[in-house]
Amino acid sequence: MSLTLYFAGGSCSLPALVGLEEAGAAYDAVRLILAEGDQRTPDYLAIHPRGRVPVLAVDGQTIGENVAVLSVIARLFPKANLLPLDDTLALGRAYELIGWFASGVHVSFAQAFRPERFTRDENAWAALKAGGRENVLTAYGELDDRLSDARPWLLGDGFSLVDPYALVFWRWAERLAIDVTAFPHLSAHARRTLARPATQRALDRETTTKTLKAA
Repeated sequence: MSLTLYFAGGSCSLPALVGLEEAGAAYDAVRLILAEGDQRTPDYLAIHPRGRVPVLAVDGQTIGENVAVLSVIARLFPKANLLPLDDTLALGRAYELIGWFASGVHVSFAQAFRPERFTRDENAWAALKAGGRENVLTAYGELDDRLSDARPWLLGDGFSLVDPYALVFWRWAERLAIDVTAFPHLSAHARRTLARPATQRALDRETTTKTLKAA
């Protein structure tokens, strides 16, 4: 089986990188530099017409969107216990969080970062940015409350792909000038996730992997 992950450093593709590293998978990685428009090149649009990351190619067949990519990684490597595949309700809770991260929390950040994606009316951009930031703070509060019962990971005692996905949003706090010390349980969770060797290998991949142009 051949695996290739197309990703961008600092983006929401981090949990896919972490998952492959946790699984000890043999895979190729191709880094896109979004600020240079790699996601809009003809070569990449031929791989993923929506121009987003992550994209996972499995034996030449590609799949995008984190919900799908993380599911595929977990099922390709069941022994790594990346998602609770043998517990229907726990798996449902995992997908509930992953789905919320993708369709809710990430969208709130997008409002704050890129309001032009939502409307061409520049008069509305300030309100979109403010609303996005408020929604992000609400999400941080919900995650902090979830972790306040001393559970080490978002699903309980076991690490899962939900955890590095949450780390993505914790890393983005600086871009919105959010003081993460106001969310001590979420910050402690981020430190635990960062301490995992697989996370450190994934972060190293973000800066050392060959780029799309060099692939």
